[in-house]
Amino acid sequence: MKKHEEIQKLAYDLFEKSGKVHGREIDHWLEAERMLRAREMDMRTQDVEAAGLKKHIPRSDVRKHEAKKTGRTKKAPK
Repeated sequence: MKKHEEIQKLAYDLFEKSGKVHGREIDHWLEAERMLRAREMDMRTQDVEAAGLKKHIPRSDVRKHEAKKTGRTKKAPK
């Protein structure tokens, strides 16, 4: 099933569960997108854990990545 169709189905399910109240289409659509993203992330996490690929990222690498994103450096606590 295509992603758009999955979101559409989830949004309609939310519409029905809310008592078929009209005027909340955007809220239902956005909630359906969030639900689908969360489901996809859970599936990816399970795949990674099942494959034994969960890896530890050293704290220093996390700081370097954050510095690249923000343009600021953060000193390590002593």
